[in-house]
Amino acid sequence: MDNKENSASHLPIVSSAHLASENAMTLSEFEYALTMVNNAFQRWMQSCSATSGIPELSSLDILVVHNIHHRDRAKRIADVAFMLNIEDLHNVSYSVRKLVKRNLVEGTRQGKDTYYQVTDEGREFCKAYRDIREQCLVEVLSKMNMHDQLGEMATLMRTLSGFYDQASRAARSL
Repeated sequence: MDNKENSASHLPIVSSAHLASENAMTLSEFEYALTMVNNAFQRWMQSCSATSGIPELSSLDILVVHNIHHRDRAKRIADVAFMLNIEDLHNVSYSVRKLVKRNLVEGTRQGKDTYYQVTDEGREFCKAYRDIREQCLVEVLSKMNMHDQLGEMATLMRTLSGFYDQASRAARSL
């Protein structure tokens, strides 16, 4: 099948037809797929967290505790927000307070800054989460032999995040 036949048989699925102009059809289709993936990923994180024994964590809380545990190095709230590409420090700060209250992370003052690290309970949670992730997600994806494609998609998505960041700056300057 040539490209013309293939594109004629391809019916784009978009969530907002008013945004799907002729020049933006594939972008609209991508954004809808991204929305679906994001929502499924958040649902997955919360399900995995609940199965790990802590059902009350939000998807942001889960991302924050794993990022604080990353490389087993203490981090400031600003570092976590930067790594997760979150502009609003208040959301990360609120999440960290919840994690401290839940005894998953603890803070240590160093000069003017507070550095956070996971507690033993936080490490146990991260390990349980990893084990469930291995069992429910990694094994399935391994059988599909998608490792190279996932790496390529991740690179593309990080690149696209830069385009969206630049477009955000441009939109705010209008």
